[in-house]
Amino acid sequence: MTRTKRFRELLSAGPILAPGCYDAFSARLIEITGFRAAYLSGFSVEATQLGAPDLGILTLTELAQHAARVTSAVDIPVILDGEAGFGGVLNIRRAVHELERAGVAGMHIEDQTSPKRCPLLAGRQVVSPEDALQRVKAACAARTDPDFAIIARTDADGLGVEEVIERCNRYIEAGADMVMPMLLDATEPGWGTLTPEAQMDLMRSVAARVDGPVMGMGTIPAGYSFEHMGEAGISLVTTAATTLSVAANAIKEHLSGLHATGLCPEPEGPFGDPMAILEAVHLAEYTDFEARCEGVF
Repeated sequence: MTRTKRFRELLSAGPILAPGCYDAFSARLIEITGFRAAYLSGFSVEATQLGAPDLGILTLTELAQHAARVTSAVDIPVILDGEAGFGGVLNIRRAVHELERAGVAGMHIEDQTSPKRCPLLAGRQVVSPEDALQRVKAACAARTDPDFAIIARTDADGLGVEEVIERCNRYIEAGADMVMPMLLDATEPGWGTLTPEAQMDLMRSVAARVDGPVMGMGTIPAGYSFEHMGEAGISLVTTAATTLSVAANAIKEHLSGLHATGLCPEPEGPFGDPMAILEAVHLAEYTDFEARCEGVF
C-alpha cells in the first residue's frame, strides 16, 4: 500500500497525531516511538538546513531533496509544509510533482503573498480569495497520485474569524482534502493572550463551521491533549516545531556546560550510547545487506 493511501486510511479511521520533524533522524525517532505519521515543518527545515528564519527563503529544490531523505528513512506517511506553492500555477504544478516524487503523502499550501512569513512574525498578508482558489485548484489538478493529500492553509486570521471560515469552506469546495486555519491573529489582542480554555473554544467553533476535515496549526493548548483536539473536531494534529525546540534546548544546555567547565559528561538517556543511534537508523538492515552481498560481486 502506498503511503498516500495509508495516510487517507488513517484519516478515515479517526484523528491523527503527527509530531513535527526536521530531518531524517527526528522523523525516525517519531516512527520508532510508535506514531503513525510525521509532519515536516517548514519553520524547522529553514532553521536546521539553512540556519535561516521562516521567511520563505527555502527553495522547492532544497525542500524536495530534503523531504526525499526524510521519507527514505521511515515507512510512516510524512506530510509537509508546501509554503505558498513557490510561484504561479506552473510552479505549483512542479511543486506537487517534485514532492510526490520525494515520497511525501501530502502537502499544505497557503494563501499568503509570496514570499511568505512565519505566522509568529508581524507582516503577514494574504492574496485575494480568487487567487488563493486558483492555487488550490492548480495543486489538485497537478496530482499524478489521486491519494496525494492537498491541504489548503489560510493565513487570513488577521482579517477575522469569519474570513478564515469563509476561505476554508471555499477551499474545500475547490477540491482541497483538508484545510488548515491559522488563528494566531483571529482575535484581539491575539492567540497568546487567550486562556487555554478560550483557545480550545475558538478551535472548536471554527472546526464546527468548516465543511470538511481540519488540520491544527501546530499547537495544543496547555493542559489539553491530542484526544481533546480530536473531540474539538481537529482531524490532523501536529506539534510543528516542538521537537526542534526540545532538541535545541538540550544541545544548548550541554554546550553551555562544556564551555563553562571544559568537562564533557557522558550523555544520559536511551541514546547516551552512540550504538543506540546507529541501531535507530537501521544499522541491522545495512549490515544484513552487506553480509548477503559478500562473495556476490
